[in-house]
Amino acid sequence: MISGGAPAADATIVRHGLRRFLWMLLFAPVTLVSGGLGVNELMYGRGGSFTRWTAMAFLLMALLFAIPVVSGWRARRWVTAFDATGFWWIRGKETALIRWDSLAGVGIYYTHQTFTVELCPRDEIDRDDPLLWQFVRDTEPLRPGLPRVRYRIRLPHSFKPYEKALRQWAPELWFGLVAQPLSYMGRPDVAGHRERTAARRGEG
Repeated sequence: MISGGAPAADATIVRHGLRRFLWMLLFAPVTLVSGGLGVNELMYGRGGSFTRWTAMAFLLMALLFAIPVVSGWRARRWVTAFDATGFWWIRGKETALIRWDSLAGVGIYYTHQTFTVELCPRDEIDRDDPLLWQFVRDTEPLRPGLPRVRYRIRLPHSFKPYEKALRQWAPELWFGLVAQPLSYMGRPDVAGHRERTAARRGEG
């Protein structure tokens, strides 16, 4: 749900986007080196198809590694916040609030390389919320009483700040850290989101 408010003064703030961007900076050296080698081969190589293909391979590698860096830069100001009211997702000037009293459970799923915050609502949710739709997943519930449809937010690196915040602000909802298979992540329903939002525009 979209809210015009803001987190409380004593809220726990986790700079989700900044953590992601700093992690993506690990790709920057590879991008620079690959791009430099590619340009060098094009300008000073001995010529021939091998040199051209080598240069193109380096440039392609630079492009592939540059994409996550650019994506991280664009997301650097994304913030998550936790207070007595609920969980806040803040993307620039846009704010979404998921209230604790609307949830049946909260926790963290993980594999050896991926962590996600799981926010399980009590009732139906708006699958096409402008900010939150990308986090909606429809999958088997962890246990009876929890819904299939929930919010699943992938964490950029360390899960510790999120675990601490959830334990502090929603202890009665916390169901813990739960191991999952590698295939558990799933994807947002992009096609369904487009169809439903287009239908709503047509009705309007």
